[in-house]
Amino acid sequence: MAYNDHRLNNRDANMLKYEVNLEINSNIYDEFMAWLIPHIKELLGFNGFLKADLFFVKYEDSPDIKKVTVDYYIDSFENYQDYINRHAPKMRNSGIQNFDGQFSARRRVLEINKSFSA
Repeated sequence: MAYNDHRLNNRDANMLKYEVNLEINSNIYDEFMAWLIPHIKELLGFNGFLKADLFFVKYEDSPDIKKVTVDYYIDSFENYQDYINRHAPKMRNSGIQNFDGQFSARRRVLEINKSFSA
């Protein structure tokens, strides 16, 4: 995958990808997505958040569950920690308050070692 965003290609190797994998009950999928888009935009307002990519799983295992991944690119571990310490509880609770028990989220943080472009 080629990244054409020069801000990503020219960053130090300590930039992070914060990956959020969501499994959403099909019954609330449209409502959840209407909530998720502004949620993503709000996260992009926090220090160090550079970009977000939204992915849809092309082939679903179950018609009852829709799978979505959001990849956030963050310029440093320090800004990631600031997000976790100061903002993450509020941001996560927003989803729980609106959709408790109707979705699950798995998160992981990856350090970008090298980026390649075509």
